[in-house]
Amino acid sequence: MRVWIDLLTPKQVLFFEPVIDILKERGDEVIITSRRYREAELMARKRELNVEFIGEHGGKLLADKLHASVERTNLLTEKFRSNAPDIALNFSSPEAARVAFGLGVSNVCVNDSPHATATCRLTVPLTDMLITPWIIPDAAWTQYGIEKTKIARYKALDPFMWIKRRDLVNIQSPDIGLDNKKATIIVRLEESFAAYIPAQSDVGYTVEFALLKRLVEEFRNYNIVVLCRYSEQIDTVLENFKGRIIVPRDLVDGVALLLSSHLFIGMGGTMTAEAALLGIPSISFFRGSYFIERYLISKGLLTKPRDIEGVMRVSKNFLRNERISKEMVARASKIRSGMEDPSKTIVKNQLSQPMPRFPDGSPFDEFFKEYFDRERQYSPNNKPMIGLGSGFIIDSSGIVVTNNHVIEGADEIT
Repeated sequence: MRVWIDLLTPKQVLFFEPVIDILKERGDEVIITSRRYREAELMARKRELNVEFIGEHGGKLLADKLHASVERTNLLTEKFRSNAPDIALNFSSPEAARVAFGLGVSNVCVNDSPHATATCRLTVPLTDMLITPWIIPDAAWTQYGIEKTKIARYKALDPFMWIKRRDLVNIQSPDIGLDNKKATIIVRLEESFAAYIPAQSDVGYTVEFALLKRLVEEFRNYNIVVLCRYSEQIDTVLENFKGRIIVPRDLVDGVALLLSSHLFIGMGGTMTAEAALLGIPSISFFRGSYFIERYLISKGLLTKPRDIEGVMRVSKNFLRNERISKEMVARASKIRSGMEDPSKTIVKNQLSQPMPRFPDGSPFDEFFKEYFDRERQYSPNNKPMIGLGSGFIIDSSGIVVTNNHVIEGADEIT
């Protein structure tokens, strides 16, 4: 089977890498694409993935994003027009969703961010199967037009995918100039180019810089590491704080750096969840709210102060109290032990996807008829279909009464 995986961010590289390995081990052909985007490029190269970079990120302005997305959609369409994959697998990639739909390819999406409304509106309605963490309710997705029967779940937060594959004991701190005699504070700047982040004033990174200024003033005897997402962020931060903080220009091993830190302050989602799952005293300074964040707060792995003064108070409490750190490590370990490997759920569901079909009488039906007929005739893998049906349990041993059409021809009933 030919599987196309579109990777748009460094998180997606880490998340899908185990899935790629599983697919290749079973003999599937895997085509990996990405776009020109600093951190995604660096991570793909660091992980030595064979990625074809097609198109660009588009930047911060919506008009530029639109132009880049349209151009990338056209390039991807031309790439796959004469040799379409069997399945498209992605993290709600707008371009992959459009191309998969247009070429009649089954589109399987993973997504843990229903708060990213623009991306969800563009991708979820075109998704044949949506795979998401178990803590996100159906209503968060069905509001975008997908049916409940097309939603599958894994019991894990996304960073668990790569955390579980690391040796958390024998791991070396990255060489970024840390003073080993000092405690370390890590700050991850926000995804300032994302459509779901409110626009700030013309001054630039106002909130982030106000926080960094206070951290530098209050914690002079600490290593303060600022992890930027874009080259523009790096240049601006260095211009304002050079010599007082550490700003890595190259991509850093996030797990290794977090395990050598004493406090994490995150303005995004992925690394905040990663730090919390590792048991690092963690603070969210994200502008907004999302399901993963609320879950971590409810489990005592994350704190979210209301303002910068609150961040300072919580930070000082974390840094002066070693008992808190030990308790968080134990709590995080227990929560991780109850999570499952998302790669198994993803591979199971992407294997079980039927080829997409259009409603009777649809003008697209005749247009794609030749493609579907060819797939049914020559495909080496007749993909099984997943269905749901109702019934009644009539006996404590588990006997169920249902209509014959619900189970007729089924290979497995669960």
